[in-house]
Amino acid sequence: MKLRDLLGSLNPKVFEGDRDIPVNGVTYDSRSVESGSIFVALKGGRQDGHSFIGDAVARGAVAVLAEKYIPGLCVAQIVVGDTRVGIAKLSDAFYAHPSEELTIVGVTGTNGKTTTTYILESIFKSAGLSAGVIGTVDYRFEGNTIKAVNTTPEAPHISKLLRDMVDAGVTHCAMEVSSHALDQRRVDGISLEVAVFTNLTRDHLDYHRTMEEYFASKRRLFEEILGNGGVAIINIDDGWGERLAGDLNGTTVIRYGVKNRGADIRPLNLLASESGLEAGLATPAGDINISSSLLGEYNLMNIMASVGAAVALNLGKPDIKAGVRKAGRIPGRLEMVASAAGVRAFVDYAHTPDALRRALNVINMVSRRRVITVFGCGGDRDREKRPVMGGHAVRFSDVAIITSDNPRGEDPLDIIKDIESGIDGVVRCDHYHTAPARFYTVIPDRGEAIRTAVALAVDGDVILVAGKGHEDYQIIGDKRIPFDDRRVLREVMEEGKGEVALSELI
Repeated sequence: MKLRDLLGSLNPKVFEGDRDIPVNGVTYDSRSVESGSIFVALKGGRQDGHSFIGDAVARGAVAVLAEKYIPGLCVAQIVVGDTRVGIAKLSDAFYAHPSEELTIVGVTGTNGKTTTTYILESIFKSAGLSAGVIGTVDYRFEGNTIKAVNTTPEAPHISKLLRDMVDAGVTHCAMEVSSHALDQRRVDGISLEVAVFTNLTRDHLDYHRTMEEYFASKRRLFEEILGNGGVAIINIDDGWGERLAGDLNGTTVIRYGVKNRGADIRPLNLLASESGLEAGLATPAGDINISSSLLGEYNLMNIMASVGAAVALNLGKPDIKAGVRKAGRIPGRLEMVASAAGVRAFVDYAHTPDALRRALNVINMVSRRRVITVFGCGGDRDREKRPVMGGHAVRFSDVAIITSDNPRGEDPLDIIKDIESGIDGVVRCDHYHTAPARFYTVIPDRGEAIRTAVALAVDGDVILVAGKGHEDYQIIGDKRIPFDDRRVLREVMEEGKGEVALSELI
């Protein structure tokens, strides 16, 4: 491909250089530049890519996409107003517009994105379609699985993934779209047929600063990315979703909800138990009876979101029903990972106040006795949610164990103090043999916290380990240390439910 073939997608302010030079790649990381690459200078939170232009040229870049002109540069220069928009459009053009050859459903929202894409993938497969997924757990298609670095990768990686999917025969893709990706214009180069809004609750305010800014990033998916003729699937039980649905003029909107009887997709009946969900759903395509092993009313919302997208794509009701039924375990989403001596342990990704509350509501439903919760809050992130999560944990648990969860650059004890500030009416007790019926304790070491939860549990208790879900690491300082809640739980259970440790704890 020659540079001139890509320039039409950019409308540059300034161009200088040879339009006929061959181009063999697009990158924003100077360390990955190879001979023939276009280097894109992105401004990040910590570093400015313009500082690495010289390094990129030295490594073989044949052109630079930047926001300012560099006098005397010996390679082609393309100057645009926003290199984030530029890299999205450039990547899409370089990989020959792969989204135009796929049917893509973009899913955004604070909670529920991963589960919704898993259900959609199952529906696509039940309909005999070749499915791809881009999301928090991994990127997968046609037997290929790539570990996810970000929920929504940077634009060049998205375009390459989509091109690889097309080349592998994929026809339909379910894609999680994060607020960071929308704010940073990572998906500006793709086209969608359907966009889903699951909900908006407190999260990422260390980045977005206010809920209004957070919402503004989400609504870009519907107002700027969703193509003409596209369909929006929106949860109108959520106040932000109801507002979004009302604001979308000229876009077909399918509304779903449990509380709002005017929703296009709503339950006509519902049986929620510890075995799963049974419901009859009213939909624009007619009533559909669904059955799922997923737990909790909030997973009914995820199912309705997926059903809405499938209806928008005119998939058959038998395929929708089969796909919902076959969508089983979602990694790290109320995943039961161990059971011994009448004690069940679940791992969940819940790391926001709303997600923790919802997960605990389900755990209380399936518990025959006590609920024991292990949780923490991430470092270098929104501090205001910490006391709220502390309050939820003690309110909906019999025993809450506060621990570390990716402390990053913060002192774990400082994070724990923030969590404790939201606890009222429940005593802290570090001597378990004299503990009251309901209490909380602090164990900064996450492995020891999980071991203690198992040691304290007796027949009928249910353990929830919340916050990390599918993650297999802890971020401490600037290092990623291998750590998987699921693996630790299994190991402790296999040791004999942890009784050997209890004598040491009391």
